[in-house]
Amino acid sequence: MKTNKAMRNLLNELAQSNESISSNLFNPTFHEWDNCIVIDASSLRETDSIEETIYQDRTDLEASINHYHIEDLRTGLKLISNWKENIKLNYSEKEFILILSFTIEGEDVVIRFYQFRHDEPEWIKLNDLEGYKEEAILVIEILNAVQ
Repeated sequence: MKTNKAMRNLLNELAQSNESISSNLFNPTFHEWDNCIVIDASSLRETDSIEETIYQDRTDLEASINHYHIEDLRTGLKLISNWKENIKLNYSEKEFILILSFTIEGEDVVIRFYQFRHDEPEWIKLNDLEGYKEEAILVIEILNAVQ
């Protein structure tokens, strides 16, 4: 797990949460579409391939579709942990990046994931998390895939 300094400070100050989240989000059903793994494929029903979408590449598509906004950091941490276990269980042969970001002002938590692809640009700068000055960032890398 990687974090920037802002996220480390937030993790040290966590309070209890009362936010309720749908059980479908805690244990989502993932869908495969044109070599992508997505939580919600409904926006892709009318298309057959990445070339027919607005996205630059598969990484961009997954990072854009596979995100969820919540209000509470503790709930976000639970959610990303569940997603991680679900992904590892169902897609052990693939590599993934999971991201939890939290605005410095504390208004919004966003969790998202995408497959790590060696032939596409990074969606987040993994080697420069401190460069994200407006957000606290936590990154979980699932890079133990069998190749």
